[in-house]
Amino acid sequence: MPLQNSGRALALEAQHQGKPAARRRRTGALVLLVLRVAALCASAAAAALAATDGAALRRAPFRFLLAADAIVAVYSAFEAAAGAWEAAKGTTLLPEPMQLWFDFGHDQGFGYMALAAAAVAARDAASCGGAGREWGRSLGSAACARVDVAVGLGFAGFAFLALAALVTGFRVACFLATGSRFRPPSPSY
Repeated sequence: MPLQNSGRALALEAQHQGKPAARRRRTGALVLLVLRVAALCASAAAAALAATDGAALRRAPFRFLLAADAIVAVYSAFEAAAGAWEAAKGTTLLPEPMQLWFDFGHDQGFGYMALAAAAVAARDAASCGGAGREWGRSLGSAACARVDVAVGLGFAGFAFLALAALVTGFRVACFLATGSRFRPPSPSY
């Protein structure tokens, strides 16, 4: 049975470079796994904080923040599990091209959704506790602090997804150039 694209690239890389190449592959998978877990933690915490403030949830931007961060948390949990699988086994759950484009496209889409939700909620959170808005005066300082932290964690979730999108974008570019998600082996002279 002939080797698939990634198998051929892995065999060539193993011939040329040996064990350090396997370590680089694992390091790349672990970096992506850490970014996924960080996005999961930030977005789950943002969703939990947004859900605990009933007065703020009466406003559409905070409901959007709650929904977006909950969706990003579920996606990040799935991707963290897929990343753990890849780090442990060295293979992707889906066929390699499908997994690469799935990761890259969804990282961008969900990242921008998290950014939009945090930005809209930040605009309303800026008036929290201010004299100009009735809902801000009714919240109190502790609730305003929860709203501010939820918005900040929403932005953090976006930042981790944006970094993951950079890594997955690099992997897609490597795949398009070499037929594998890994860098081509450097020539040894």
